[in-house]
Amino acid sequence: MKTCVCCGLEKDSSLFYKEPRVADGLTARCKQCTKEKAGNSYQNRKQEVLKQRKAQYDKRREKDKKLRSAYGITLEQWESMFKAQGECCAICKSTSPNHGSGQFVVDHCHEFGQVRGILCGKCNVMLGQANDDQNTLFEAALYLISNSVPESIEHRKNMLKQFENAIVSGEAWEAKTALGT
Repeated sequence: MKTCVCCGLEKDSSLFYKEPRVADGLTARCKQCTKEKAGNSYQNRKQEVLKQRKAQYDKRREKDKKLRSAYGITLEQWESMFKAQGECCAICKSTSPNHGSGQFVVDHCHEFGQVRGILCGKCNVMLGQANDDQNTLFEAALYLISNSVPESIEHRKNMLKQFENAIVSGEAWEAKTALGT
């Protein structure tokens, strides 16, 4: 049994926090009084504490920390990559993030962790839905081309041949240009 210095009530020692720096090994205040004091202290200073936290928050520093932790790149590397791809989605070229966070997202290989580019939310979801499977995405592109309504059948065949040649030769961007997108 121990008497709380705050409320003055004698309570079982299990109702006090452990404190190895004092003789009896227990805090002077009971757990209930300790919690009340801490809660009151915060409530009395809540606006001051929130103002201080807001002043200390640095959006760029937080984004840098998140990028380093999640993808192993710095904010400067992210900005350089984004600028190099025209400050737009690497796939659809949209300048709108199309993401709930209002930010463009980092596309990375889930198997090896390598960053591939910066995407809008829609393109990131598209890759995710295809499980980053190149064959699935290739078949989807072929499906769209073969089921479009071109000026003629000959035009459609020509588009498919150009697309296939560019993919086989590894010239994906040229393939995109050949398709007129």
